[in-house]
Amino acid sequence: VREEIKQTYGKLAAPSVAVRSSATAEDQPDHSFAGLQDTYLNVKGLESLFTAVQNCWASLWNSQALAYRHQMGISREQIAMAVVVQEMMPAQVSGVLFTVNPATGARDEMIVNASYGLGEAIVSGEVTPDSFIIDRASFAVKTSVIGAKEQMVIADEGQGTRYTAVEPEDRQRESLTADALRQLHDLACEVESAFDAVPQDIEWLFSDGGLWLLQSRPITNLPPPPLVDVRWEAPEPSAFLARSQLVEHIPDPVSTLFEDMHMKISLQHYWGMNLVRNGGYHYLDTQPPACFIVQTTINGYAYRHLGPPPRTGLLPVRNILRLPVRNSLRLTKKVLRSKRIQKVQGWIRIRWRMLRMWFLWVLKWRYISLPRYLREVRRWRALDLDSATPEQLRSGIRAMSMADARYWYDGGVWNAFSLTRGTEFQLQNFLQEHSDGKFASGQFLSGLKSPAFEAHVTLWKIARQLRGVEHLYQAAVMASPARLLDVLRAHPLGHSVCGQIDAYMEDYGHQIFTLDFAAPSEAENPENIARSLHALILQENYDPISNQRELRKKRRATVSEARKHFRGKQWWQFRWLLWRARYYYPNREKSMFHLGEAWTVLRPLAKELGERLQETGTLSKPDDIFFLNYEELGRSIRALLADDALPEYRQRTAGRQQLQEARRRLTPPMHAGKVPVWLKGRISEDDGQETTSDVLEGSPVSPGQITAPVSLILSPSNFDDMKPGTILVCPTTTPAWTQLFPQAVGLVTDIGGILSHGSIVAREYGIPAVLGLGNATRRIADGQTITVDGTLGVVTL
Repeated sequence: VREEIKQTYGKLAAPSVAVRSSATAEDQPDHSFAGLQDTYLNVKGLESLFTAVQNCWASLWNSQALAYRHQMGISREQIAMAVVVQEMMPAQVSGVLFTVNPATGARDEMIVNASYGLGEAIVSGEVTPDSFIIDRASFAVKTSVIGAKEQMVIADEGQGTRYTAVEPEDRQRESLTADALRQLHDLACEVESAFDAVPQDIEWLFSDGGLWLLQSRPITNLPPPPLVDVRWEAPEPSAFLARSQLVEHIPDPVSTLFEDMHMKISLQHYWGMNLVRNGGYHYLDTQPPACFIVQTTINGYAYRHLGPPPRTGLLPVRNILRLPVRNSLRLTKKVLRSKRIQKVQGWIRIRWRMLRMWFLWVLKWRYISLPRYLREVRRWRALDLDSATPEQLRSGIRAMSMADARYWYDGGVWNAFSLTRGTEFQLQNFLQEHSDGKFASGQFLSGLKSPAFEAHVTLWKIARQLRGVEHLYQAAVMASPARLLDVLRAHPLGHSVCGQIDAYMEDYGHQIFTLDFAAPSEAENPENIARSLHALILQENYDPISNQRELRKKRRATVSEARKHFRGKQWWQFRWLLWRARYYYPNREKSMFHLGEAWTVLRPLAKELGERLQETGTLSKPDDIFFLNYEELGRSIRALLADDALPEYRQRTAGRQQLQEARRRLTPPMHAGKVPVWLKGRISEDDGQETTSDVLEGSPVSPGQITAPVSLILSPSNFDDMKPGTILVCPTTTPAWTQLFPQAVGLVTDIGGILSHGSIVAREYGIPAVLGLGNATRRIADGQTITVDGTLGVVTL
């Protein structure tokens, strides 16, 4: 190797060279490895080159590269290093150019960072460079910011480089002229064209007036182009929409099939049936076009209509004044008597509805709705996918959607949800009115168990058992969280633990990150479970059961304090309201635990059908089926049965997926439309508008106060960014987010209220929580220190 380097170095005939790393795992779509391996600049002489090459190779195993690969789950078998040796150029100005805007995804902008000297200072973050945004079409500089540029890197007289101060007058002026920016623009367009229009990350320098290209590579993790002229207008005239209740479990923009089949058809059908059962509606008047879509979307984000739809029109009672006079007196008496009867009947009907609600709703959910739902799931799970006809696959998809919608509206989740919400709301109102701010409902409801907490305890017990087997424990600690399950399954001592993990997946793997069935469940995407298990393995002193006992003690102590505060009739009112709230409270999470379980059957059915549509050329990949609407799904199946294809659907589904990705970068307001009269006192017209105040207000859902740094987690894709001992700030939480709570000391969300999933789980863990701030994820930065007051519902930045 030394001999080959010697010969090639002689041919290069450069006074000095740069020695740079190029690892096989670099510049991938999901990870760039930028700056992790070593670079050596201004290397002179053969022996110095040998040393630089050897050290550059060795940097494949430096601490930061090892840690990065460990975190990303890249094994040593996947990694190798090449070394690039380039002629070293003296630089007056150097920097980096992105051929598109990497922050916003805008394809009509170029971003240039520039500073004096070599580009090492910019790449390593040692200097604040000048920044330019260039319009690609007109070459005009849209914005320019002069950086501090206090120092620069230059070639040393001997070997290597050194930092030197920049003259004060040079710091105040731009490092690039208009002509230099134009040259960079032209070079960037030429380079991008050479790489088939793939956006590029380019390193460059100016030396003695000439522009030199040093390196070009694809931009990693590039967001889609931003959407323009986005408006959040209600789809119905004078309608008022909110992101609450069912919508709290749909935080992201929805897939096409979910919106068209599940929201517009299945949920609408059973919502309409509910209205018919309650009286005053004909079924046809609860469905489009006579009625609005109750669970609708704006810019792909789910909203629900607040308020009832127009009632069914009825003919008026015949006008008695038009009757002959001789019959009017007798008819008047009859009408009055009839009205008295109707009044009594109305009173009885209201009382019966109340009794039925309090005594029968939970029983109906537990013994009728839930078993019916699970039976339907089991029935379709028994279908053999390989031998199923396309018609059977479509029927199964539709049946699972209808079953899940029915479980929400027809005596299922909605029943349990409403009673839990109503009883806690009444308890909270009583405490606000009579305790002078001393008590909140969360203080009396913390530490109660739920399926999400039980799932966490099950995983904790697996981690505890794993720690008891020394060799298995060492293998688990050394494994990357992303590869933990593979390591355990391959280990000779891992059989028992893997059996428990499989049992966990069977019991809890159906839990969802979002109700949209286009997204995989925990069991389908077990990496997050593996990361949670890995974190629990490392938390040797953590004991959730002991924490629960402490919360129960604290809750009993709070009840004792309340006994001293409330006297006489108020005490018995408090006891009654508390008993009711605690009796109905667990049902909310128990019923929600099964929501989305039908997707464990629907998704395999859909993907099997998607594979067949891919084989015929209708789709590019099986998952594209979730981006067909319901009518297109039917046409695709008809084409499939005729052994034909609809190739235009490939481009259509790809466009819809790109639009969904672009919409993920939007932040939907909590409400849209015109605030109705009956909500004027509770929601202001400027609700959801950005404020500059350092004090944000939301719903106080879990009492206590904490000051700590923030972990900003926007989606399951960055769960591994959660840091222990931080406040979790996120759009909302669903059952699959529970794995983050053991590391959190507080919770703040955009969406949610006193009965959201995050509210209940925060109380189980005894951490302060404020929910429903609307713009928390925009106002709060990752790592920022904030104070969360879960008693008052205030977050202070």
